[in-house]
Amino acid sequence: MVRVERKYVFAVVALCLFFFIGFAGRSNAADIKIVSIDTGRVFEAHPAFKEAMGKFQAQAQEMQKKIEGIENEEEKANAQIQMQQQMRQLAMELQEEAFNKMKADVQKLAKKKGYTYVVDQNALIAGGQDITEEVINSFKKSDDNTGKK
Repeated sequence: MVRVERKYVFAVVALCLFFFIGFAGRSNAADIKIVSIDTGRVFEAHPAFKEAMGKFQAQAQEMQKKIEGIENEEEKANAQIQMQQQMRQLAMELQEEAFNKMKADVQKLAKKKGYTYVVDQNALIAGGQDITEEVINSFKKSDDNTGKK
Protein backbone atom coordinates (compact mmCIF):
# COMPACT_ATOMS: atom_id res chain seq x y z
CA MET A 1 0.00 0.00 0.00
CA VAL A 2 2.93 2.32 0.71
CA ARG A 3 4.20 1.81 -2.85
CA VAL A 4 0.92 3.02 -4.31
CA GLU A 5 0.84 6.14 -2.15
CA ARG A 6 4.46 6.92 -2.94
CA LYS A 7 3.78 6.39 -6.63
CA TYR A 8 0.89 8.83 -6.62
CA VAL A 9 2.82 11.45 -4.66
CA PHE A 10 5.72 11.13 -7.09
CA ALA A 11 3.34 11.36 -10.04
CA VAL A 12 1.57 14.45 -8.74
CA VAL A 13 4.88 16.20 -8.02
CA ALA A 14 6.24 15.34 -11.47
CA LEU A 15 3.11 16.45 -13.23
CA CYS A 16 2.97 19.69 -11.21
CA LEU A 17 6.56 20.40 -12.24
CA PHE A 18 5.59 19.76 -15.86
CA PHE A 19 2.64 22.09 -15.36
CA PHE A 20 4.66 24.97 -13.89
CA ILE A 21 7.63 24.65 -16.25
CA GLY A 22 5.31 24.90 -19.22
CA PHE A 23 3.48 27.86 -17.69
CA ALA A 24 6.57 30.07 -17.91
CA GLY A 25 6.60 29.84 -21.72
CA ARG A 26 2.91 30.70 -22.28
CA SER A 27 1.62 34.20 -22.74
CA ASN A 28 -1.89 33.81 -24.14
CA ALA A 29 -4.52 32.17 -21.92
CA ALA A 30 -6.46 31.06 -25.01
CA ASP A 31 -3.51 28.85 -26.01
CA ILE A 32 -3.62 26.90 -22.76
CA LYS A 33 -5.06 23.40 -23.04
CA ILE A 34 -5.32 21.49 -19.77
CA VAL A 35 -5.98 17.75 -19.76
CA SER A 36 -5.91 15.14 -17.03
CA ILE A 37 -4.96 11.49 -16.69
CA ASP A 38 -5.44 8.76 -14.13
CA THR A 39 -1.73 8.45 -13.41
CA GLY A 40 -2.07 5.09 -11.68
CA ARG A 41 -3.90 3.50 -14.60
CA VAL A 42 -1.55 5.06 -17.14
CA PHE A 43 1.50 3.90 -15.19
CA GLU A 44 0.22 0.35 -14.84
CA ALA A 45 -0.62 0.20 -18.56
CA HIS A 46 2.80 1.45 -19.67
CA PRO A 47 5.14 -1.19 -21.14
CA ALA A 48 7.97 -0.03 -18.88
CA PHE A 49 5.87 -0.86 -15.80
CA LYS A 50 5.15 -4.33 -17.13
CA GLU A 51 8.84 -4.82 -17.91
CA ALA A 52 9.82 -3.63 -14.43
CA MET A 53 7.36 -6.07 -12.85
CA GLY A 54 8.85 -8.91 -14.87
CA LYS A 55 12.39 -7.99 -13.80
CA PHE A 56 11.31 -7.69 -10.19
CA GLN A 57 9.57 -11.07 -10.16
CA ALA A 58 12.51 -12.80 -11.87
CA GLN A 59 14.95 -11.33 -9.36
CA ALA A 60 12.71 -12.32 -6.43
CA GLN A 61 12.46 -15.91 -7.68
CA GLU A 62 16.22 -16.11 -8.16
CA MET A 63 16.91 -14.83 -4.67
CA GLN A 64 14.29 -17.14 -3.16
CA LYS A 65 15.96 -20.15 -4.77
CA LYS A 66 19.29 -19.13 -3.26
CA ILE A 67 17.71 -18.79 0.18
CA GLU A 68 16.01 -22.18 -0.09
CA GLY A 69 19.43 -23.74 -0.60
CA ILE A 70 20.69 -22.47 2.77
CA GLU A 71 20.35 -25.11 5.49
CA ASN A 72 21.51 -23.15 8.55
CA GLU A 73 18.43 -21.41 9.97
CA GLU A 74 20.33 -18.38 11.26
CA GLU A 75 22.05 -17.86 7.91
CA LYS A 76 18.73 -18.34 6.16
CA ALA A 77 17.05 -15.69 8.35
CA ASN A 78 19.89 -13.23 7.69
CA ALA A 79 19.71 -13.94 3.96
CA GLN A 80 15.96 -13.30 4.00
CA ILE A 81 16.45 -9.94 5.70
CA GLN A 82 19.13 -9.01 3.20
CA MET A 83 16.90 -10.14 0.33
CA GLN A 84 14.03 -7.97 1.56
CA GLN A 85 16.29 -4.93 1.71
CA GLN A 86 17.67 -5.61 -1.77
CA MET A 87 14.18 -6.15 -3.18
CA ARG A 88 12.91 -2.88 -1.67
CA GLN A 89 15.82 -1.03 -3.26
CA LEU A 90 15.29 -2.78 -6.59
CA ALA A 91 11.57 -2.00 -6.51
CA MET A 92 12.24 1.70 -5.97
CA GLU A 93 14.81 1.81 -8.77
CA LEU A 94 12.61 -0.05 -11.24
CA GLN A 95 9.58 2.05 -10.33
CA GLU A 96 11.47 5.31 -10.82
CA GLU A 97 12.89 4.14 -14.15
CA ALA A 98 9.48 3.01 -15.39
CA PHE A 99 7.80 6.21 -14.21
CA ASN A 100 10.37 8.35 -16.03
CA LYS A 101 9.74 6.41 -19.26
CA MET A 102 5.98 6.80 -18.84
CA LYS A 103 6.38 10.51 -18.12
CA ALA A 104 8.49 10.99 -21.26
CA ASP A 105 5.86 9.23 -23.37
CA VAL A 106 3.07 11.35 -21.89
CA GLN A 107 5.11 14.48 -22.61
CA LYS A 108 5.64 13.40 -26.24
CA LEU A 109 1.92 12.81 -26.67
CA ALA A 110 1.12 16.16 -25.03
CA LYS A 111 3.46 17.97 -27.39
CA LYS A 112 2.08 16.11 -30.42
CA LYS A 113 -1.54 16.88 -29.47
CA GLY A 114 -0.88 20.46 -28.36
CA TYR A 115 -1.73 19.93 -24.69
CA THR A 116 -0.20 22.64 -22.54
CA TYR A 117 -0.62 20.83 -19.23
CA VAL A 118 -1.22 17.22 -18.28
CA VAL A 119 -2.17 16.85 -14.63
CA ASP A 120 -3.24 13.95 -12.48
CA GLN A 121 -7.03 13.79 -12.31
CA ASN A 122 -6.81 13.83 -8.51
CA ALA A 123 -5.08 17.22 -8.66
CA LEU A 124 -7.75 18.73 -10.90
CA ILE A 125 -10.94 19.86 -9.22
CA ALA A 126 -12.81 21.10 -12.28
CA GLY A 127 -12.28 21.47 -16.01
CA GLY A 128 -9.82 19.74 -18.24
CA GLN A 129 -10.44 16.77 -20.48
CA ASP A 130 -9.63 13.24 -19.26
CA ILE A 131 -7.27 11.66 -21.81
CA THR A 132 -6.42 8.52 -19.84
CA GLU A 133 -7.73 6.15 -22.52
CA GLU A 134 -6.02 8.14 -25.27
CA VAL A 135 -2.69 7.85 -23.48
CA ILE A 136 -3.11 4.13 -22.79
CA ASN A 137 -4.07 3.54 -26.42
CA SER A 138 -0.96 5.42 -27.57
CA PHE A 139 1.15 2.93 -25.58
CA LYS A 140 -0.64 0.04 -27.30
CA LYS A 141 -0.08 1.58 -30.74
CA SER A 142 3.57 2.14 -29.89
CA ASP A 143 3.89 -1.53 -28.84
CA ASP A 144 2.20 -2.63 -32.08
CA ASN A 145 4.56 -0.53 -34.19
CA THR A 146 7.61 -1.76 -32.26
CA GLY A 147 6.50 -5.37 -32.67
CA LYS A 148 6.13 -5.05 -36.45
CA LYS A 149 9.69 -3.84 -37.03
